[in-house]
Amino acid sequence: MARVAPAPAAAAPEAAAPEKGSKKKLILILAIVLTVLAASGAAAFFMLGNSSGEGAAEETVEEPVGPPTFVVMDQFVVNLAEPDTTRYLQIGITYEVSGPAQAEEIKNFTPVIRSRILLVLSGKNVGNLTSIEGKQQLMDELVDLARVTIKGDPKDPTRGIRDVHFSSFVIQ
Repeated sequence: MARVAPAPAAAAPEAAAPEKGSKKKLILILAIVLTVLAASGAAAFFMLGNSSGEGAAEETVEEPVGPPTFVVMDQFVVNLAEPDTTRYLQIGITYEVSGPAQAEEIKNFTPVIRSRILLVLSGKNVGNLTSIEGKQQLMDELVDLARVTIKGDPKDPTRGIRDVHFSSFVIQ
């Protein structure tokens, strides 16, 4: 059994020879992988670099984030669209805008906005307005209405009109 032990020692020099070849292959594979990664990174940098620069320019067009300005509208009192009885809605509306310039635009268009609000409100009935969902839908309609009146696009948030709030809401 002592003679069997030298046999693995003799096999060890033979195993060392393939290791030199595998080291060369490993270095070659690593060099190829690093070259491919570097090329991919460079391509991504140049391709994405241009689009992110354009995106940054587009982002500056969006409305500035800062403290809001509020524009209080006069109270509205309208007849609701109830077929069997006469019902009234008294509502106080305040627009939240992104700054003084947008507040001035709302004030300049107040007669048109008020007229359109009256038309929207008079088309509602008690069933539309008593639920939270109905009130939220009305809020969305009023924001879209003001955006369309001022700039023509109801879904563009850069128009400066952030939200609408109800300061009073009474149905009689």
